[in-house]
Amino acid sequence: MPVVLHEQNGIAGLTNRWLARIAKTVLQAFPGAFPNAAVVGNPVRTDVLALPLPAERLAGREGPIRVLVIGGSQGARVLNQTVPEVAARLDDRITLWHQVGKGALASVQREYERVGQTGHKVTEFIDDMAAAYAWADVVVCRSGALTVSEIAAAGLPAIFVPFQHKDRQQYWNARPLEEAGAAKIIEQPQFNADAVAELLAGWDRPTLLAMADKARAVAIPDATERVAAELIRVAK
Repeated sequence: MPVVLHEQNGIAGLTNRWLARIAKTVLQAFPGAFPNAAVVGNPVRTDVLALPLPAERLAGREGPIRVLVIGGSQGARVLNQTVPEVAARLDDRITLWHQVGKGALASVQREYERVGQTGHKVTEFIDDMAAAYAWADVVVCRSGALTVSEIAAAGLPAIFVPFQHKDRQQYWNARPLEEAGAAKIIEQPQFNADAVAELLAGWDRPTLLAMADKARAVAIPDATERVAAELIRVAK
């Protein structure tokens, strides 16, 4: 039976490097994981792909910059500890939707209360990610492969905080968007309230719209079709 390997991350792990030797076809979501593999992207949910393009979604907005903070189902402690302090520094220049992860809601809400920032939306989970992306002007999050692919498909600027994995997978996932001018990577040791506040304060709405367009340009919205076409080709 022929093997088709799809590497979701920007750098291949040990298992996929081994499997690539026996695969009939190797596909990759981001350039660089395998030198000669076709870049097909990661399949993304249809509701994210259906979002209006950045020019339609963002061009007419006014008021505070909308910052979506995504910690994932388990949350990200560094985001939960740092972002309330960012809110305190920027005050009414931003409004936050902060997804904190399982079991962290009460403690993060207390942090917002401690710094006098009680007007932001703080939730344990987000059930409708497409709606959250539609609301946001910019995202602050980890850079797992599917998260990066969704953010590109949605056409959103981002501040990525890669998880500190020995292979730096999340760094390499985010790198194409940073190289395109659509995102900024802040490594976890450098992720602090002053750095994040300074970065967000420097991004006005025209800048964010330009970054959003660049993110969308990097996206591969037909990734599902590309992967399916390769599977059909190999199966024949």
